[in-house]
Amino acid sequence: MSFRLRIFVLVLLVASTAIGATAWLTLKLSSREVSQALELQSRHRSEIISEIRQYGLRHGRWPGVDQVVGNLSERTGLHIQLQTAEGEVLVDSDIQANRPSGPVQPVAYDIDPLPAPRFAPVAATAPVRPAASLAKINYIPRDLFGPTDPVRNGPAEITLKQAAQYRAGLVLVRCLGDATGADPALARETAPYVTQAQLTKSPECLRKATDRVLGDTYWFQGYWDYLVRCERLKPGEGMDADLTTTACLRGAFNDTVVTSSAVPLLLYLGGRSTVEVADFGRPALAGAAGLLIVALAGTFLIARQVSRPVRRLTGASILLAAGQHDVRVRDEGHGELAQLSRSFNAMAKAVQESEERQRRLVADVAHEMRTPLSNLRGYLEGLADGVIEPSRELFASLHEETLLQRRILDDLQVLALAEAGDLGYTRTPTDLAELAAAGVTAQLAVAAAAGVTLEVEADTPIWISADQDRMRQVLGNLLTNAIRYTDRGGRVVVRTRTEEGSAVLSVEDTGVGIAANDLPHVFERFWRADPARQRATGGSGLGLTIAQRIVTDHGGRIEVASRPHLGTTFTVRLPLA
Repeated sequence: MSFRLRIFVLVLLVASTAIGATAWLTLKLSSREVSQALELQSRHRSEIISEIRQYGLRHGRWPGVDQVVGNLSERTGLHIQLQTAEGEVLVDSDIQANRPSGPVQPVAYDIDPLPAPRFAPVAATAPVRPAASLAKINYIPRDLFGPTDPVRNGPAEITLKQAAQYRAGLVLVRCLGDATGADPALARETAPYVTQAQLTKSPECLRKATDRVLGDTYWFQGYWDYLVRCERLKPGEGMDADLTTTACLRGAFNDTVVTSSAVPLLLYLGGRSTVEVADFGRPALAGAAGLLIVALAGTFLIARQVSRPVRRLTGASILLAAGQHDVRVRDEGHGELAQLSRSFNAMAKAVQESEERQRRLVADVAHEMRTPLSNLRGYLEGLADGVIEPSRELFASLHEETLLQRRILDDLQVLALAEAGDLGYTRTPTDLAELAAAGVTAQLAVAAAAGVTLEVEADTPIWISADQDRMRQVLGNLLTNAIRYTDRGGRVVVRTRTEEGSAVLSVEDTGVGIAANDLPHVFERFWRADPARQRATGGSGLGLTIAQRIVTDHGGRIEVASRPHLGTTFTVRLPLA
């Protein structure tokens, strides 16, 4: 009996026994687990929501909430999971307790940590201002934590002051926490959110908090802009004017404090997936014991033959996980374990190559971004220090540097999407000759400015199935490179033809050419035949890599042939429609 057959028989025996036992246990325990989880959720849901919301409101952020969740889980016996609006798991009580994350109910409960303003009554001494007068208000409270004059300050000013107090309170308690090591939390859930003891504990922290908030005029202006927009809206039929004003004040308050408060979260609850031994009963325990004996006996017999190669693989795996990517194992023989060893070696080689590619990519990106960022930093520091006088030419140069950064980032994004298979294509019947003519027309002005003659030889329609925009991107990149590396008085020719059942598009130039040693690297990221020259013209070094990926996704291939000082020819071959 072969090793594979013995493994199959053992697994079949263990699996059939395990399936029967699991089915019986599931039917027995599932109803108890579900009912218990629902009962606990109903009893503790409000308590959990309140404590988590209170933590977010008083801290203005979520670091440290994992301790609150862990305590709540231990106290209530529930599986608690917090997620962001995008579905990212922020805290999971099961994972915190070193347990496998169990299931949760599909119903989510909102955790909104925004504070609630206290609205002053709308009295005759503080009339509601219409939208026309609200647009002229530029009120900023002078004393954030001082008393409020209800005669001079209307509901809008009072609500704004509460928002400013919340933001300043968070800055204050975080400053106090940095200085004393105390918990940086607000003492109250309503305005002014801090106690007198917190206000007087550190004058320096208080001054820092008030200066930061009162100095942010754009933040205050955002409040009034929101209120003006809201007040200009017409109330709905049957809606009371005071209620409309209160809704606008609440909306302006929330829109203002959301810049400082913690982000809303979604709460999911579930039962703690724990099973006690007493829940199984004697038949289940006897079946589990029998299954364990059979599994141990079969495993012992098989382990005698596989222990040595498995130990070698285990040791190599540990070394590979520790970062030693050149580790390999012996793969002699033709059995399953030998194939496993060869697969491991192939995986280790792929990991090593991937690590090297990633290291090169990071180094290349850092190199590409360093020069323009250094230029921007130098000029900006010179402007800030008054060493450099601002001028139209200087700002144009800085703008050009930012455009280069944007082109590099855009090309990186397109390349990442293409390599991940997420770059969408809309394929339609396309005349390659017409596409070549249109691409040449679009580059005529650039070629004329460079003193290069640009021609097209594409008379016969050649139909392919392709995404026209992406193929124009490929052609545009090839033409841009050809013009860029062809000296004044040179010539670039675009040709289309059919050859051996394929559609062929070629771009031939009389430029500087590429050395034979450089040809294998043409389609690598950030590779340049002439780095200084391409930096001067603003290339990102990613165009040919993107072009190769687009052509490959269309089922074609792109080739390059070149002779130094005589010219270069790029050839794109695509399947005919």
